Amino acid sequence: MSFQEKSNLAMTAIFVLAYSAYAVHVLPPALEGTASMEGVGPYLFAAVLFLVIGGIVAHILIAVTAPNEADAADERDRLIEMRADARSSYVLGTGAILALGLALTEQPLFWIVHAILAGLVLSEIAKGVLRAIDYRRGV
Repeated sequence: MSFQEKSNLAMTAIFVLAYSAYAVHVLPPALEGTASMEGVGPYLFAAVLFLVIGGIVAHILIAVTAPNEADAADERDRLIEMRADARSSYVLGTGAILALGLALTEQPLFWIVHAILAGLVLSEIAKGVLRAIDYRRGV
């Protein structure tokens, strides 16, 4: 496995863990109607902090195990990145349209913000999964 493939798998797993924990803490009160934007701030901060620290630690560990591969990105890696970006943009666009629909129907700000966040997060997760598929199947 190349450095880029290991990095992709690590970051995809960290994204899934961070925002799954966020959703577990934020969605139950929201579905009951008791959530507020002020109440989710600490959870969002914790998710972003976990994402940053987890990414740094994962990349250090990956680089230590194979230091000569850390800066080596070839044409295949760039092609896989480009293909995943192009295909995951549909998820991001869908999230944007959903958020726009919520705004136009005058839904609470909480749901509009979380539709935008869901679009961004799901797009990144989709990109990671698509990259993993391309690395395994080949391009």
